[in-house]
Amino acid sequence: MRLLLKNKENSNDLDYVLCDDHGDNIVSFCVEVEKNEALISYVTEKQFRNKGFASLGLNMLKDILFSESDILFLNLIDLSSDYSRKVAENAGFFSPSNSLDYYVSVNPKAEIIIDDLLQKSDQSSTNYKKVQRLQKKLRRLRNIERQRKEIMKNKLESLLQEVEIVESDDYKRLIESEIHHIQNILGDSQNNGSHKR
Repeated sequence: MRLLLKNKENSNDLDYVLCDDHGDNIVSFCVEVEKNEALISYVTEKQFRNKGFASLGLNMLKDILFSESDILFLNLIDLSSDYSRKVAENAGFFSPSNSLDYYVSVNPKAEIIIDDLLQKSDQSSTNYKKVQRLQKKLRRLRNIERQRKEIMKNKLESLLQEVEIVESDDYKRLIESEIHHIQNILGDSQNNGSHKR
């Protein structure tokens, strides 16, 4: 799998495509960059849906954008289906509000970027005040992100206990699927080996 930059029509919009080894397009991404944020939209080719390719491509794209730029926040909007929300969650995005149609991912080095921007700005400038607002937004999102992860950890613990006592095979498969999804969200550090698929 490769994620390729297809074109750069202007400085704000970037088009990427996830391709297989044969060069077939699997997922197409459009990234609209404005200042320290980017809005991502994507389309998965019909024959490749529900196979994890959108999450894979979104993770690859997120790594590129965060490592090669000073983008602080990546945003996904209009996530109207459970599938779209799971794609976002599997790629490390979270919903900062009760509205499940908006998800965000925060650059792991956001605090460093903001500190650098603050040091480069005159404290009396409007730019300094803008950076301070970004800093407040970052703190709020980090707090929400920690809360969401704590909720997921608790849900995972509950499901791990439940899967051990449930008798229906269909229900057990459903629980195991949800366990796998939550483990993807939390990352390998939360997969303590107590549950094997």
